[in-house]
Amino acid sequence: MSVQESTLEREAPAKSPVTTQWSTQFDMASDISGRTYRIFMFEPPLPAPEAGYPLLVVLDGNMTFQIAAAMAAMYAFSGVPVLVVGVGYPASPLEIQLLRFRDLTPPTPAEGVLRRPGIPPLGPEHYGGAGEFRGFLTEELRLALAAAHKVDPSREALFGYSLGGLFVLDTLFKHPDAYSRYIAASPSIWWNDCAVLKEEAGFARRVEAGTAAPRVLISVGDREQLAPTRLPPGMSLEDLEALIAEGRMVDNAWELATRLGRITGDGYASCFHAFENEDHLTCLAAAVGRALDFATRD
Repeated sequence: MSVQESTLEREAPAKSPVTTQWSTQFDMASDISGRTYRIFMFEPPLPAPEAGYPLLVVLDGNMTFQIAAAMAAMYAFSGVPVLVVGVGYPASPLEIQLLRFRDLTPPTPAEGVLRRPGIPPLGPEHYGGAGEFRGFLTEELRLALAAAHKVDPSREALFGYSLGGLFVLDTLFKHPDAYSRYIAASPSIWWNDCAVLKEEAGFARRVEAGTAAPRVLISVGDREQLAPTRLPPGMSLEDLEALIAEGRMVDNAWELATRLGRITGDGYASCFHAFENEDHLTCLAAAVGRALDFATRD
């Protein structure tokens, strides 16, 4: 063996998988949706407060959980415990994209499903399953969490990004008592010609009547409607610009937040944040960080 080969051998240490501190994962089958989910859990190394742990449930867990867990560890070092639960799938990245479309979208007519250039059209089996997914979260997963941890019901938050934000709004409007706090980050309000907003007036009446009192945060990147700087594979600049214009990500989020801010009701609160110089790709981490703050504040 030459000196060079010997040096290279010494400089190549054994590799091992990266682990996320204080975190575990397990797979959980749902009788309600008929699907199997991968559940990621960050359990803070601190005792639960008297009322129980604040809980942050993050959708798209394969993508968002590790960001949330890393930040939750920083919160723990600051003496603030928060239980973080990511909900994802035991599947490949490409499969996850199809699985999430079904779980995160409400019932939708075929003509309401967006056709994206370069992406095969979605079939009826690929969307419209939000009700079943919500049943898994609020009935099956909630029972499993309650068996293992004491959770503070006044600080039980649901976070979703993009299509996940659409799901958060759909849940907020239809079942405002499912969680005490809702964080819709860069929500895809555009889905099915903004059909999610049809439930908004009924939600407002419930808050004003005192039968619902959630706390709501809507956020968006302030560059999400500007000319794109990155092109997804198989999509032209013209196609992407048309999608951005149709999506009205910033305008839709701001207009909805403005209307929600005008609603009054005991215990109800709504706020909005636009992340400066962030687009739909870059503001995910910022949105997760803001969600942790929103979930843990008294």
